[in-house]
Amino acid sequence: MSRNIKFCLAIVIYLIGLAVSVYVGGWVMLIQPIRGTITAYTLGTLTLRQLVINVIKCISSLTVAGLIWCIGYIASNHVYDSRDEE
Repeated sequence: MSRNIKFCLAIVIYLIGLAVSVYVGGWVMLIQPIRGTITAYTLGTLTLRQLVINVIKCISSLTVAGLIWCIGYIASNHVYDSRDEE
């Protein structure tokens, strides 16, 4: 595989990892739990269990986002390995 194709593929893999980390860490684990907690509080249906789970999701969202980003970064570096010259 040529060097340019490897470089482009590595960039695509990196951007996919970045997008997935922002979606999972930012939207799924941060914004949605906050919206759900506010909605449940407004409707008067908020339980302690729901509140604790959502707080844990919000606290761990950055860690999960970083983990997903790291996996994408490692995968892109694996594709674009400079030692693997033809």
